[in-house]
Amino acid sequence: MAGAVIKVGGSLLFDEGGELRLEYIRALLETLRKAAAESKLVVVVGGGRVARKYIAAGRALGAGEGALDEVGIMASRLNAALMFACFYGRMPIVPKSLEEIHALALSNLPVVFTGGLQPGQSTTTTAALIAEALSSELVIATDVEGVFDKDPKRHPEAKMLRRVPASKLLAMFSEDMLPGGYKLLDPLTLRVILRSKLRCRVISGDPPENIIRALQGEDIGSLILPE
Repeated sequence: MAGAVIKVGGSLLFDEGGELRLEYIRALLETLRKAAAESKLVVVVGGGRVARKYIAAGRALGAGEGALDEVGIMASRLNAALMFACFYGRMPIVPKSLEEIHALALSNLPVVFTGGLQPGQSTTTTAALIAEALSSELVIATDVEGVFDKDPKRHPEAKMLRRVPASKLLAMFSEDMLPGGYKLLDPLTLRVILRSKLRCRVISGDPPENIIRALQGEDIGSLILPE
């Protein structure tokens, strides 16, 4: 299948106070509508602040990490359900497996919205696995301009990596992951990119028009090389 998988970071959907950014979401949905006129899209939505809030509360109350993974997945699916309902104006359909996603990708829906699928995996890994299964390119839209050598929110001197091998990033992002604590790119995502030679670009999702620019092949953000 041609087309593209778009990972929309949950951080783009919420402001600093944890409120949904309604104008941004409206603009994002319009951008996806335009992009879907050219090719089929699967949009994987992150959990964002709502997931982190519930995970932090559950951890403080003694919930296990496996259970908190499921809580995070539910939060991401809630975000995906909202986007589906607003995009199509009807009851949301949010697939829960690769098989369901594949079936919907073959339907007449121009855009398939989904969240997390598997405990122990970030929604970015989910997006990479879907891109692998559908032989699609992968665009990761986040709240920074691309991939940096350091966290740009903590280190103003951080440098963006315009073209970077996935193997180099794998060495950088090799720490253990906990629910709600995933970095921009985790080891599982990078291993999927490597094994399937995925075309992957990381961009700022704000403004959402950057997604179309990336799909049209414009050299924005960071290009991750599958090597």
